[in-house]
Amino acid sequence: MNTFGANACLIDAASGLSLRGLTLEARIHAMENELHAMPAGLILLPAPWTIDTVCRYLAAFRQGRALALLDAGIEPDTLMELIARFEPAGLWQPGIDEPAPAGYRNVDHGWIRQTGAADVHPDLALLLTTSGSTGAARMVRLSRRGVLANAEAIVGALAITDAEIAPTSLPFYLGYGLSVLNSHLLAGATVVVNAYPVIGADFWACVDRYGATSFAAVSHTYELLSRLRWTPSVHPSLRTMTQSGSRMRPELIGQLVRDVGRSGGRFFLMYGQTEATARMAVLPAHRIMEKLASVGLPVPGAGLSVRVESGELTRQPDLVGEVVFRGPGVMMGYADTASDLVRGDDSRGVLHTGDIGRFDEEGYLYLEGRLKRIAKLFGQRINLDAVERIAAEAGAEGATIAVSRNDEAIVLWCEGEAEPQRLELVSRSVAERLGVNRHGVVARGIDKLPLLRNGKIDYRSLVRAAIEDQAAT
Repeated sequence: MNTFGANACLIDAASGLSLRGLTLEARIHAMENELHAMPAGLILLPAPWTIDTVCRYLAAFRQGRALALLDAGIEPDTLMELIARFEPAGLWQPGIDEPAPAGYRNVDHGWIRQTGAADVHPDLALLLTTSGSTGAARMVRLSRRGVLANAEAIVGALAITDAEIAPTSLPFYLGYGLSVLNSHLLAGATVVVNAYPVIGADFWACVDRYGATSFAAVSHTYELLSRLRWTPSVHPSLRTMTQSGSRMRPELIGQLVRDVGRSGGRFFLMYGQTEATARMAVLPAHRIMEKLASVGLPVPGAGLSVRVESGELTRQPDLVGEVVFRGPGVMMGYADTASDLVRGDDSRGVLHTGDIGRFDEEGYLYLEGRLKRIAKLFGQRINLDAVERIAAEAGAEGATIAVSRNDEAIVLWCEGEAEPQRLELVSRSVAERLGVNRHGVVARGIDKLPLLRNGKIDYRSLVRAAIEDQAAT
């Protein structure tokens, strides 16, 4: 099963090393030799943006070995938790200094298990986390067929050719960043592998040095760049920009569309979930100013509908319901423990997204909220129930309820808390645990949490209060 086109090229931004054709094959083959020394089972792969990490990923995909892609900076406690939960065959991290945990031993390329690892389904290619850093994350099980199908869909939706040059601008271990890599390699394009922060000068020097033609980012990154007065027209090679994640300000969208359009470039708004191997819908660049609030049309080979209260699936305009996605990129299912790794395809190509949406007369999808208590903050999906637990650990003494304020911030309503210093401490502590900007979490005191008649928390009232609080400050 081929994972990249004939002209695919990897460039190491730091050294200028370029790998294509036989040299790329030779590097992947070297990683396959490392892989052959690993026992059967799931392999944990911390994934910094390096040429060797990309080649390890490609080697495992080619050899039919299942990988769990992890943050390269994963906390030791979190790593130990994953090892205990999933009983992997090993950790693929050459040069690791830490001694292997009980049941594993150190080898040149990481840790390997001394007894049999958990069984893995032959179709399983990847485990990706569903959340950023809230701990005990559920993992999404992706098949090889699904990963390739999504890459093919994105190649078609964005008209990616082998002339494209894409810098790595999103984390490797998250679905959006992986999708950029997969789609460009499949099209035979060039990927500039770099670990520079997107808001730093080194990243943009790399874009100019290698003539990058595309740039992918989440809404928060575009907001940060806007505050730095960055404009795409400063980088004349840029022709394609994509955005996915939380909702983006219409004013900023318009600004970017106009700027990149001066040089004939395109800006695409997108909608995706890790459970669908990243991107599910694309708003065509030529319709973006007409339909700023839409997330677009389904990617090629897939379909979208909404499930209304009666249970019927429909695409009729202006009927509101849960968004349902169908396509070959849908996950096999979730994994919480080692016993889930051997499971087959539980989803059968259907994903109930938990998002609420509607269609317009032309079949364009508009999102209006979420069924479950999941927030999207700075491109991360965050479980609000887990945030409440973190707030309690951070010192919130009374009942605390977390709500999302338009995906721009998480507001913690702390019952009976009136001390500003304590509220500030809770805000900062929770933001640090989540790994987000400190302004992304705001703690507010409330005399008494509002309740519905059934005694449950009135979340809608708290969301309205969070929005009113923002307007008043």
